[in-house]
Amino acid sequence: MHKNHFCVHGHFYQPPREDPFTGEIPNEYGAGPFGNWTERIYQECYLPNAQMGNYQKISFNIGPTLFAWMEKKHPETIRAIADQEKQVFQRTGVSNAMAQPYFHNILPLASEQDKEILIRWGIKDYAKRFGHAPQGMWLPETAMDVVSLEAIAAQGIQFTILAPWQAKDPLVDTTQPYRVALPSGRELFVFFYNAFLSGEISFNPSSSENADTFVQNWLVPQMDSLEADHEKLVLVASDGELYGHHQRFRERFLSYLLDRAVEKTDIAHQFPALWLRDHAVEQTVELLENTSWSCHHGIERWRNVCGDAPSATWKKPVREFMNGLADAIDKEYESHLQNLIRDPWKLRDAYVDVLLGEISVTDLIAEHAAQSLTPGQQALAQLLLEAEYERLRMFASDAWFYFDLDRIELLNALKYAAHAAGLTEQATGHNPTETAVHILTQAHSEVSSLSGDIAFLGYLKSFEMKLEQNSH
Repeated sequence: MHKNHFCVHGHFYQPPREDPFTGEIPNEYGAGPFGNWTERIYQECYLPNAQMGNYQKISFNIGPTLFAWMEKKHPETIRAIADQEKQVFQRTGVSNAMAQPYFHNILPLASEQDKEILIRWGIKDYAKRFGHAPQGMWLPETAMDVVSLEAIAAQGIQFTILAPWQAKDPLVDTTQPYRVALPSGRELFVFFYNAFLSGEISFNPSSSENADTFVQNWLVPQMDSLEADHEKLVLVASDGELYGHHQRFRERFLSYLLDRAVEKTDIAHQFPALWLRDHAVEQTVELLENTSWSCHHGIERWRNVCGDAPSATWKKPVREFMNGLADAIDKEYESHLQNLIRDPWKLRDAYVDVLLGEISVTDLIAEHAAQSLTPGQQALAQLLLEAEYERLRMFASDAWFYFDLDRIELLNALKYAAHAAGLTEQATGHNPTETAVHILTQAHSEVSSLSGDIAFLGYLKSFEMKLEQNSH
């Protein structure tokens, strides 16, 4: 029996970049020779990793918004990824793939209702891609609170992966998973990744230049330094884009590492669901709420200033504006549909079937209607569903990740917010931004003269102009 086990987890994700009117990604600066960054990263990372067969060698998750783009542009690669996961599933009875909430929103900052829909949509997306329910779910930025853990456990998720500093015990043994007892009586298994090796692979290119050297000089010494009286699992976690995009040719390193270099040792290849299949988990752990893997101050990076971005005073007003806008859109959605739809929120939950191409939006609305709807009522429901979709994706974490407001990630989020507001006003005649837009005057770029209200109102004006053009 092997005493040492090794796993690499890759978190593959791209933020939504599509123009909400066309559904296509505009040309993006710096992405050459490709038209946009998603296509460039696909060519440098997702495609070569599929060609190397790496999706059957690692533990991984792929963000649903990335899958949606890939389904339109490169469906053959989705098939290759699914085929590789299928080989693992048929061989072991468990999957090496994990689900992810549909949008990459920071779950502790989302309402309870939003947490639930993001998780349900993510599970549905996973089931479509791989043909079975997921056991594990990767949380965006590994950000968690108890309510988020309860929400994934309630949907049948059995495990997740966290950073070691998310445990209350600063000396937590990361070579084994733990049970987390939840207030509801449910439980969840948590795997902690090895911070040293994950950091080396992510930020020290010399560590991953040669797979044999990595095993000899990094992995084996790390294994030997971790004293334990049980079988040890060392798990490395990093952004999947590291392997080929952030660092060139690292898809080859990854392939050889798991095909050959590790096999030369007495270290066994492993992934979380397989570990749970073969090992009982008796030990328990307590967690620190409102923590993540990429903010040293919990989750402050996505709602306020913190040591990672001490001058980013724009983050708080943008978060407050979007929270207010979301509440206003939700009120319009519920009040205008409550007499037309049996349960408007169940209709929103089921909208993922439209996104996944399982049903037309017309048929979905008819299934949930409390009565026979007129064409105008049908159009109203469709517009409000589209507004809810946009208002969910405007919260994608990338908008708050960086230092300055005047970046494509935040501007795209404001564009989705404007689209959500415009669709709501088009449907109901009520402007949902009236009580919240003034907050954006407090959000300013340090790099340029741009302010949040100018950017948002410009996108809203663009929506109105395009709507007028389409009506002629």
